[in-house]
Parts: sequence; C-alpha cells; structure tokens
Amino acid sequence: MSVAPTEHEVAQRDWYDRDSSRTNWAQVIDASISASDAVLSVFDMPTEQWVQRPWRVIRERALEIATWIEATRGGRRAGAGIGLIGDPGPDLVAAVHAAWLSGSAVSILPGPVRGADDARWAVATAGRFAGVGVDIVLGSGAQLEALTAVDCALHIDHVDLVGVGIDTSACRPTGLVGDAAAILQGTAGSTGDPKTAVLTAEAVATNTAALVDRLRLDATDDIGLSWLPLYHDMGLTFLVAGMSAGIPLWLAPNSAFAASPFRWPQWLTDSGATITAAPNFAYDIVGRYGKLLAGADLSRLRVALSGGEPIDPDAFDRFLDRASAVGFDPAAATPAYGMAESVCAVTVPAPGEGARYDQVTVRGDDGTTIERRYPLLGEPLEGMEIRVVPADVEVPTIEERDVGSVEIRGTSMMAGYLGHPPTEPDAWFPTGDLGYLVDGRLVICGRTKEIVIVAGRNLFPVEIERAAAGVDGVRRGGVVAVSRGSGRPGLVIVAETRTTGDAVVQMRSAVMSAVASDCGVVPTDVVFVEPGSVPRTTSGKLRRLATRDLVESGAWS
Repeated sequence: MSVAPTEHEVAQRDWYDRDSSRTNWAQVIDASISASDAVLSVFDMPTEQWVQRPWRVIRERALEIATWIEATRGGRRAGAGIGLIGDPGPDLVAAVHAAWLSGSAVSILPGPVRGADDARWAVATAGRFAGVGVDIVLGSGAQLEALTAVDCALHIDHVDLVGVGIDTSACRPTGLVGDAAAILQGTAGSTGDPKTAVLTAEAVATNTAALVDRLRLDATDDIGLSWLPLYHDMGLTFLVAGMSAGIPLWLAPNSAFAASPFRWPQWLTDSGATITAAPNFAYDIVGRYGKLLAGADLSRLRVALSGGEPIDPDAFDRFLDRASAVGFDPAAATPAYGMAESVCAVTVPAPGEGARYDQVTVRGDDGTTIERRYPLLGEPLEGMEIRVVPADVEVPTIEERDVGSVEIRGTSMMAGYLGHPPTEPDAWFPTGDLGYLVDGRLVICGRTKEIVIVAGRNLFPVEIERAAAGVDGVRRGGVVAVSRGSGRPGLVIVAETRTTGDAVVQMRSAVMSAVASDCGVVPTDVVFVEPGSVPRTTSGKLRRLATRDLVESGAWS
C-alpha cells in the first residue's frame, strides 16, 4: 500500500536539487517551515515560561527581517554577513533564516563568560564581527546593550524590533546557492588559535540532509529539544536540522541548563522529545545525581546524541543505568563525532544501535598493559569519507589496532578558513585527532598535540584525567593532564576543587594513587585551582596546551 507524501515532504523534494551545487539553501528552509504545522518553543529566562510560535509565523517574521536588511543596506554590501548575539528567542531564530533569505552568511558569537568585563567583551566582539565581514548585528538583552556602547561602523539593532510590520510584498529573497558562504563558524581553538570556518550553502545543505536522513527525522512523529548554544556547531546544526525536517523544536538557553542541569530531564518530559543532544559532561551530571530523575519520563527519546567532547564510557553507562529507571531506552544512546570544519556531523550511528564500545589493551614500552574501552562513533554520513594515516608523533600502542591521525573529506567540508588559502575540494583534511576504525566505525583516542609523555611512555591525557576526576572533591570536567618540560619535568595534573585546608593534602595523595593504579604512572605534581581557573574554549572544551603554558610559567606555583 503506497502512502501519499505529506505537504512537507513534497516541499522538501521540490527544493532539494539532485545537483547539490544548485540547491538554494534559503529556499530549502523556506519551503520546509512554510509547509510545517509544527511549533517552535523557546524558554524565556526572565519568566521561566515557554514562548511558542508556529514555524509559519517564524517564516513570516524572517521575511520581515530580510526585507528590513535589504532596506537598511540600500543595495550596498552584497555578500556581507549578519551577526547574531543573545539567547535563542523566536526573533533570533527568524533572523538566522532572514540572513539566508537576504543572501548573507550568518555569524553567531558567544556572550561574555563569567567574570569577564562586559565592556572589553563588547569591543572584542565588535572587532570579531567586523573582521569576518559582518555589517549588521542583531541581538537582545545585556549583550546587545553592551555592544551598542562600542564606537564602530557596525549597524547594531534589536532583533525583536527591526522590520516589525514592514511591507514584505516587494521582498525578493536572493537566497544562497553553491559555494556562497552560509555560515561563518568559529572553531574551538582547543589546541591552537581559533579560526573562522567558511561553510558554503552546498556544504550546509548536504550535511543537514545527510544528518536528517541518518537520524530518520520525521515531521509527523519527532520532537527535538536542545539547550546547546547556537554559536556552537552542534547547537546551530540541531536547530537547522529541525527546521529542515519541519519538526517541533524546543530550545532553551545554555545558561538555563547551567543554572539548573536537571531542568533538562524535566524539559524532555514536558516536551515529549524524541531527540536531544548534549556533550559528555551533561550526561555525566545526570548519571551522578540520578536520584534527581524521580518524576521524569524519558520513554519517548529515541535519539540521545553525545558529541563535542570525549565520551567517558563509565560515566555514560552510569547515565544509561540511571535513566533507564525512568523509561530511557539504552538503544537511543548515540555517541557521534563531528567538527565545525565539516559543518558539524561526520560520523553518527544509526538510531537503535545504542552505545557500543571497543574493549582494547593498551601496551606501554615497558610491557605493562591496561584495559580500556573506547566508544564506537558510527559510520560516516552520506558524502563523507574517513581514513587513518600514520601519525607524525609517537602514539600509545593499542594491541590489534592501527592508531593514527584521522583525516576526513567530502561534501560537508568547509571552503577554508577565512583569510587563509581555500581548501581543495578533494583534499584530505587533518582533524588533529588520533583514532582508528573498527568495521568502518570510527574510534577516537585523543588529540595529536596533546599526547602526554612520561618517562618515555606516550599516554592519552583523557585517561589520566578520568582517573583523577574520580577522586572525591575533584571537579569532574575540570581536570587537565600535561607533560611539563621545564623546571621539574614529568606529569602534572591540574584539578579544579573547592576543597581547602588539610583535606587538600589527603586529596593530592588520593589523586596520585588513582592515576598510578589506573594508568600505571605517578604524577610529578598535582596542582589544585579554584573552579573556573582551567582555560576553556567558548564551547567549554579544555585547552590543554594553554594549561601547560600556565604550568610551565609558574602561574600556579
């Protein structure tokens, strides 16, 4: 029995060209949300209420903002970017689509981190927007207020107010096709200077279509929920995939999650979400305090993506155990791999595979062995390829596995870094990650530049960090293991803690014992610092090389 396609499926089919280089990305999104009966729900922090707008209303608002952009530019600055800041309100989401309708790339930058000077942040952010070719910045709240105080050439305005009630009948959206820039995505800079990846309309369209296909998103059954920031590739891709599929989406600011992490399970319960995404640390928090899940219902979740940082198998398994008590299906666990340079997703398991691990033996140069588990991160999305080549650094030996440098290429790849030579279309891109393949599925072990060398042994820092983080009083997600080359050489562990006084001495001994027992090496030193002291990227990733620089400079001596 054949089933007639829905209005939404017809709209998608009509706008996705068989030749992806001719697909107009703005028209893909426009057709999708125009045909969708679904609703966008956004969590408003001041009122702690969900603000709801049908996708069709978001589309009308996007047309207003796009018309305003055309009028404001007056035909000038064709190809300039639109900058966005602030929490993900309905108007900000509409502005993402409006930028594409106006033929502009979108650049979303983070707000000030805790403890930052707002005025200095604003000056730096205005400079970053100008530096990537943005001419108009839209936003709201305190971030917009701080930015408007900066003396600069940017047109800065309130996203909730621009274009309201404007006549859109004369608007003729140009959209984005082929190699036109669609997203100017900041990279994490965890092992180097942050850069801006230029993501073309074709790359965004193909990556989104491949992800929607792999996850089998269905506008009639699926509901998405995310608190990931839109300035991060995972957060923006979650939004864009939801818009492309025309599904109901629930979005919350990441600050709302940070203030109360167990809002997340409650939001999943209230929304009836079938798909969500988060980095490893979020699943770790829920697993460690699983008793607080009482009253939650996670039975509708069929995809729980984990990405953005290394996955701790023990922590993830603890989450699966605790969450299954409130209806979560372990088969919904979906550990994935991606990066900003490939729009977002590179490898993703098929729904229903669940969390699978490769049990291996890591052998040291002295013959000692340690058993380890690494998560299988799925096979490449349609249009993407992966290979593992010999690394240019000494890497730990894993028995019966060929560990090397992971390289990727394919239809989702960036055009290049802004201000740098363009990337050749068929060139292999070095990710900087170390890993191997098991039956075509990717396994990631660590980063090339972050290998820890202790007494001639090469170690993955994440293994050491997990051992140290298991000690009571050590803040999980706030531990960095580095090799110190100057002063007193050896392994140094930097750990965030609120513990003070005599208890610190006992905790230092416990950390050294845990690392020696689990990893077979004894740290030269353990440095305790206050929470928030370890350098991180804007997306929260640990900056191990910057931490090593602080250790060697004596800043924490």
